[in-house]
Amino acid sequence: MTVPRGSAVPGYISVVVMEWLLVLYVRMGVHQRGMRLRDLVGGRWDTPKAVIKDIALGAGLWAVWIGLMKAHILGGGSNAAQGLLPRGILESVVWIPVALSAGFCEEIAFRGYLQKQFQAITGSAGWAILFQAMVFGIGHLYEGVGPVGRITLFGVLFGLLALWRKSLRPSMVAHAWSDIFGVIIFRGA
Repeated sequence: MTVPRGSAVPGYISVVVMEWLLVLYVRMGVHQRGMRLRDLVGGRWDTPKAVIKDIALGAGLWAVWIGLMKAHILGGGSNAAQGLLPRGILESVVWIPVALSAGFCEEIAFRGYLQKQFQAITGSAGWAILFQAMVFGIGHLYEGVGPVGRITLFGVLFGLLALWRKSLRPSMVAHAWSDIFGVIIFRGA
């Protein structure tokens, strides 16, 4: 299969590689402290009920987010990132591992690692959630200035869910879900 000229596929592949390099970096840091990535993720899926609960919480967070976006409570959409969105079947298929990687890797880095680091530094879960969300939002500046505020709020919601559940699993589900289906729903936003 050849990649069409002007395709986003090479960019998508580089994003997946960078996301997993970020997780490798975080892993090296937590490993030096005698921890494992599993310790950052938290929680256990030891029963089907636990899996369903975390998926339902992730879907619930995603539904809240979609409601806020549809109601334009968070401001209008932005066309700044339109060129990054998948066009055609090949790009859409390759987009799915990008979204899944972002859901896993960014939750490990931001809500797992950074949120815990900021809490250790500030002694406050609230400040930790806000600071990691700000870093998360600024990390999405490539989407334009307007979306940074919305993405920061998304980071706050993810952080609150992670703190409440003591697990990144529901926010991983919501994040990946958002990145996969948000593109479909808000493609023309």
